[in-house]
Amino acid sequence: MVPEVVSKDNWKRFISEGSFLDENMSYELIDSWKRCKNHGVDPFDGVSQSILKVSDLRRRLQHNQLLIKLTEEQLDHLNYFLKGWRFVTTLTDKDGFILQNIGDHCVEEKAREIHFIQGSNWGEIEVGTNAIGLAHRFKKPFTVKGYAHFAVASQIWNCAAAPIVDQDNHILGVLNISSPYNPINYSYVLATVKMIADSISLAWRKTLYEDMEYLVKNATSIHTIICSRDNIICKLPKFLKKTYGYLLGESLDMLQQEVGLKEEKIPIKAHGRIIGYQIYVEEPKQEKQATIYFRGVTGKSQAFQKVLDHISKVASTDVAVHIYGETGTGKELIAEAVHRNSDRNDSPFISINCGAVPEQLLESELFGYEPGSFTGAHKLGKVGKLEAADGGTLFLDEIGDMPNSMQVSLLRVLQQNQVTRIGGHQPIDVDVRVISAANVDIRDLVQAGKMRADLFYRIYGYPIHVPTLRQRNEDIPFFIHDFCRKKNWHPSWVSRLIAIFKEGMWLGNIRELYNALDRCRISFTDREPSEEELYTIISLWSSKKEEKTANQKLNLSFREQLEYEKIQNALITHHNHVERAAKELNISRSTLYRKLKKYNLT
Repeated sequence: MVPEVVSKDNWKRFISEGSFLDENMSYELIDSWKRCKNHGVDPFDGVSQSILKVSDLRRRLQHNQLLIKLTEEQLDHLNYFLKGWRFVTTLTDKDGFILQNIGDHCVEEKAREIHFIQGSNWGEIEVGTNAIGLAHRFKKPFTVKGYAHFAVASQIWNCAAAPIVDQDNHILGVLNISSPYNPINYSYVLATVKMIADSISLAWRKTLYEDMEYLVKNATSIHTIICSRDNIICKLPKFLKKTYGYLLGESLDMLQQEVGLKEEKIPIKAHGRIIGYQIYVEEPKQEKQATIYFRGVTGKSQAFQKVLDHISKVASTDVAVHIYGETGTGKELIAEAVHRNSDRNDSPFISINCGAVPEQLLESELFGYEPGSFTGAHKLGKVGKLEAADGGTLFLDEIGDMPNSMQVSLLRVLQQNQVTRIGGHQPIDVDVRVISAANVDIRDLVQAGKMRADLFYRIYGYPIHVPTLRQRNEDIPFFIHDFCRKKNWHPSWVSRLIAIFKEGMWLGNIRELYNALDRCRISFTDREPSEEELYTIISLWSSKKEEKTANQKLNLSFREQLEYEKIQNALITHHNHVERAAKELNISRSTLYRKLKKYNLT
């Protein structure tokens, strides 16, 4: 990038009036000048006043020991490429504090005049627009010279800076070259700085990989969690791995939320530096309790633990079970779990969607038929679902869509435990447990005359409500990790993905969540999405035209749109009862009142 030539008059115009003589400046530089002005940076100063105490500097140097070492290994290459030009090489940490400032003696002297020294902060808000601040904020290389600097202290300097990033593309620090003397070729200087910064980034990733290999190979205690220096989990003891193995490679904070860990971390040293930590954990005493077979993702929410508790209680009985919940909540998985945990486990689990089969075919699907019983019938006849489920379980999904005529026939089978095929005369004994499901409250269907009351009492023996994904928000990380494992898709930005997806409404529940994850997997194979792109994926359409118009008038961001819809949904659920809505949203009443006013919902 060739440095922008900014005139003194242009700089003066902006400082005095806030406008530009030259509108062709890059948006990054314009944005930086405006930020500096808004934050009250003195354009006639620019000497750093934020300088670390000796003890604080010592701690930062210790913490960045590896970064400094890797940078020092590259300095000879840097000096070779820029031979003949007088400059200082500056390394900052991720917060903009200078860790090293090494170079030509006369240039170091000039740098000291503006406190461009070890321990000083050279961030944008501290000293005004500069190459270090821009490289840090925009995470790309920059050259800044002369009056492109916001403050006069830096305006005799020519600077080129490039970010140093870790394995997750997070800023480790910034490598910068500064000189009061013009170089022969600015593009060449910037390309050199970028090349060296990239080499340091690569060396960091290689060293981190070697460190993690060492940590895993040398971990011996069966009661120890091993994590890297930046708290990435490398190894778990067996008793934790079984449940939390999906967190390997994730932040220690995620495990801390699940199990609670001792704060004491014992350093692990190699090659004269700390490369990781070990945390001792005690193996919990095993409590005797029946294990529940469940093919889906359980998570840790209380709402879903209640469902599992219901399964454990009712599975061993022969009581008819009715499962109700929104579409996409996994009702068939619950039905299968009831079957798999029952004495009928070795017998068939047969399912049929009563709403997906045309009415004229539903009878033959359920009861079967004899050969030649109607035009188009198979010459050998057909075994119906009820017969096929003999000794096992029949799952009737969307039973609310079953036509009235079929309800009468089904009721007869449940009363007599016998089924007669279409075209047949001989009843066949069947021993079937019926589990039904619906995405509506079938009690309303009985009152509306759409479901027979006598059938209702036969199937509504033990109701189980499956919570929506909105009611088990804390389980979203488990679903996301399960999806990533099954698809062998492991984005480095999964923590950010989880944080944003936890804000979604998910009216389509788990099905909608997995669809959204599939879109992410397909759309962002070679790059990390922006926050706005992730919010776009979970941004919900509104079913009411006036709600869309209201959103447009309010000019809401993606995040605000989600919050607006969450609040509106909570108010509808609790019939505008503010205290209950606030409790569901996990915010105080005063905060909710403030947000109601903000979104014109009062």
